[in-house]
Amino acid sequence: MKKVCFLGAFVALILCSVDVTMTREGLVTWTSVNYDSDPMYVHFEDGRSVTLHKGQSLIVSEPCVLHVHSCGWDKIPFTPQKSMRFSPRQASMLPVVPMSNNKRRKIILNYPPVSSVWHLPFGIAQLAACLKERGHEVRQRYGHIIGLEHILREYGGDEAEGAIATIRDPKSDILALYNVQQSLKKISKSVPTRDKFVVYGNNANYVSADNDGSIEGILCAIENRKSNMWYRYFAEVEIPLAEDCQPDIYGVSIADERHLVQGFILASLVKEALPKTLVVIGGNFFARTPDAFKTPEFAKLFDHCDAIVWSEGFEPICKLADSLDPSSTPGTAWRNGDKVIVNPPSVDATSFESLPTPIFDGGARQWSPDDVYPLYTMSNCPMQCGFCAIAAGSDTFLGRSRMMSPQRVAEHMQKLDGHRFDIINELMPVPYQLALGAELKKIGHEATWQCYLTVTNDLADPAKCKQLYDAGCRGVQLGLETLSRETLLREKKGWNHPEHYVEILRNLKDAGIQTHVFLLLGLPGQPLHHDLRWLAFLEEHGDLILTIKSGRYRLARKAPEEQFGTHSSLIKVAESIKPLRLNRDFQYTSKFLSRSRVEAVRDILEEACRRHWAYQTTTILPWWINRGRYSWNDFSEMAKVLPREEPVRHIDEAVKKMERLVFDELGRKETFSSFEDLVAFSHTI
Repeated sequence: MKKVCFLGAFVALILCSVDVTMTREGLVTWTSVNYDSDPMYVHFEDGRSVTLHKGQSLIVSEPCVLHVHSCGWDKIPFTPQKSMRFSPRQASMLPVVPMSNNKRRKIILNYPPVSSVWHLPFGIAQLAACLKERGHEVRQRYGHIIGLEHILREYGGDEAEGAIATIRDPKSDILALYNVQQSLKKISKSVPTRDKFVVYGNNANYVSADNDGSIEGILCAIENRKSNMWYRYFAEVEIPLAEDCQPDIYGVSIADERHLVQGFILASLVKEALPKTLVVIGGNFFARTPDAFKTPEFAKLFDHCDAIVWSEGFEPICKLADSLDPSSTPGTAWRNGDKVIVNPPSVDATSFESLPTPIFDGGARQWSPDDVYPLYTMSNCPMQCGFCAIAAGSDTFLGRSRMMSPQRVAEHMQKLDGHRFDIINELMPVPYQLALGAELKKIGHEATWQCYLTVTNDLADPAKCKQLYDAGCRGVQLGLETLSRETLLREKKGWNHPEHYVEILRNLKDAGIQTHVFLLLGLPGQPLHHDLRWLAFLEEHGDLILTIKSGRYRLARKAPEEQFGTHSSLIKVAESIKPLRLNRDFQYTSKFLSRSRVEAVRDILEEACRRHWAYQTTTILPWWINRGRYSWNDFSEMAKVLPREEPVRHIDEAVKKMERLVFDELGRKETFSSFEDLVAFSHTI
């Protein structure tokens, strides 16, 4: 190779944080020293392209261009004079162990009730693919769908059967779906239980009376499991199936607090029926509640399971399948005598590029006329908002993100033969989406998706939003949070500029992209009357939004603000006596801020949401899984034939509370006799 050519390439490679070495034979070896898991792409002049994953090599003897990811994608041209070998650095992958060296295991993975029946569980689908790739026999159970349908059919009979069929029928109109919603609400309320249970609108809502955030509550629920409303479903459906299968491993996925009681009841039943089976609790929950392992009472939960995988499950579940030994498995908690042992996570986080295509075969279809597959293509959000702990289950949380290449995502979409996807990453950046669209076009596969997206100023460019639509983006979830720039900066969300919100929302709608926005009320340090400004915003610009979610500020475990005490002057955090709660109790230090006032403002914003033009329609068509089949104009037409939603309970009381709030914060004496009075006032602040 000519010296000038080599030096130019060498400098480029240094800028990309990679090493170049040359052998005496003139062979150039390329080795990435980046921590992230992106592959290297080698593109040739005739249009051929080769993907090199970690640990792979390639000898070339013709001009090519290397696409290397560092802080962005760099293109490095090479014109070799001699053959060169490119070899990315070894990273943590899931090696496929030949069956001659590895015993074939039988494994059941269950995602228990209750959760959104409109969604498929990505976690166990991805783990199933990893295990099957290694030769194991895996059976998935979408218990959140199977179990709910079992309960509804038991108490609703043919009415429930017909309702579920109507939901999955692509010919069902909005009035038929409205009637289904009323029917399922009635059936669910007829189920005898001391717990809170209702199927209505966007949610199958279940709150166990035993789940108070304590370990004692879970142990009590297990002891009295026969009184739990899900017990008969487990005993009559899931346990006989497990006994027939005789699995080596039975995995129960607990994603959040809604799963906790049912997950442990199921685990206890499996452990009792199949004492030789390794019963493993997994999911995202215990990654976010690590302090629970330190409490002495926690060891008692291991009477009902053998191990808890608290880290990312890719490597732990494969190693458990190899050894059936929790003590030697990274990222796993287990009991030794009376002591809980918490094994450290894997040294290297799993490469997302190496993951096989997830397998969705859990014995049930989601509540949608067509299949809409979830994909998780990036672990750990790089934005790190102060209040957010969504990515806390990632092995690189608050560190470097790991992502699949757009080419790899397109390959998964094509292999699944899917055409609508629910991207459940914490973030899917605009350039990444555009690259994915290009890769899909290259392989000739049509697909669209919805995703989470930051409200950055590049969306103020109508052409950029049109490019997003053309690439395949059809829906975005946007964290607007607040109209106060000062508060956004305090929450480490400086890329949000409220003065551009309207322009951005208009551009997305004009492009045909559905918008779901999050409003966050009661943020520490922000006067509550700032949240009332949303009333004026929604009245003036609500036509640019399809769905709205307003929620109050919560101090989430493992969020940066909880870990580092960045709001210590604004809130007083209570002692953590409920280790199985995902949020910490706290009090505001401002004399004008209180939990009751925040709840009142939230009721007011919820009333504004219910009066939003699309509320009733989008509630009957839950989530983008179903909404993605319709256009903005379709929603407008459907909204005309539906009855208006009932007002929020106690809305008049919440409105009256605002009189004192406005006086305390603004020194203004106002009288609010109705919700409309408060909306009119909001235009003045």
